[in-house]
Amino acid sequence: MNLKTIGEIILFLWNTGILTAVAYAASRFLVAHTKNKNLLLLNEWAMQAVQYAETHLHSSTDKKQAALSFLTERLNANKLGLKFDAKQLDTAIELAVKQLKGSK
Repeated sequence: MNLKTIGEIILFLWNTGILTAVAYAASRFLVAHTKNKNLLLLNEWAMQAVQYAETHLHSSTDKKQAALSFLTERLNANKLGLKFDAKQLDTAIELAVKQLKGSK
C-alpha cells in the first residue's frame, strides 16, 4: 500500500465516523483502566498502612490517624492525592482493617 491509499482509507474512516467512534471507545477504555489501577493502588496502600499501624502503634485512634497519614502521603507522593476524598480514604482504611482482622 502506498501513502495515498492509506490516506484515502483514513479519510473514509473519518468521514463515516468510524474513526471517531473507535477513538472515543479507546479513550473510555483507557480512562476506566486508569481508574481501576488507581483504586487497586489505593486498596493495596491502605492495607500496607494498616499493617504498619497495627505492628508499630498501640492506641486505636493513633493507629487510624497514622494509617490515614501514611496513605495520604503515599497518594500525594504519587500525584494521586486529589483523586480521592477523605471519605474514600477512611473507607479504604476501614476495609483494610476488616480484611486484616478477618485474615487472622
